[in-house]
Amino acid sequence: MNPRGTNQIARQIHDGIAQDLVALGYSLDQSLGAPELPTSTRAELRTLRFEVTGLIEKVRREILNLRSAAPDLGEQALAICGDRLGKVDLAIPLNHCLNAIAIELLRNAVKHSGASVINLRTYSDDALTVIEISDNGIGGVEMKADRFGLVGITEAVTELSGKIEFINLTPGLLIRVSIPS
Repeated sequence: MNPRGTNQIARQIHDGIAQDLVALGYSLDQSLGAPELPTSTRAELRTLRFEVTGLIEKVRREILNLRSAAPDLGEQALAICGDRLGKVDLAIPLNHCLNAIAIELLRNAVKHSGASVINLRTYSDDALTVIEISDNGIGGVEMKADRFGLVGITEAVTELSGKIEFINLTPGLLIRVSIPS
């Protein structure tokens, strides 16, 4: 998802769900101010009001997260791969969604490839944003029904109108994710 799409989602949440929660909070405040309200009902409404306030804060945090820049992918790659991290070439920054895809691919490489070197590359090519993760491990990819990492990545890439390729190397594997910019 491009940054404009992420900001659009943040705006829709702000203008929709967040405003509805605020309105619900005001309605609870009005009900709490009614003099004829029984004490037990007032206590229940006060509890609901605190819960609504908590939800408003959660929604605000998520809106802020959607609008914030993605964490530094190079630092995250080093934290995940450690001394197995090889060449890192980040020609373009990634948004949150693509960053999450890259992180999951790196985790899969660490966990399943048996590689001693894992490389990360991002670049732009013909109106595409491309992520490549390559390694010198055992190669091959096996999609398992009880494992959701690659299944989830494949679904996310499809939702973004993108393509994922698994290319066997000798030795190792190259995974290329291409998303329309």
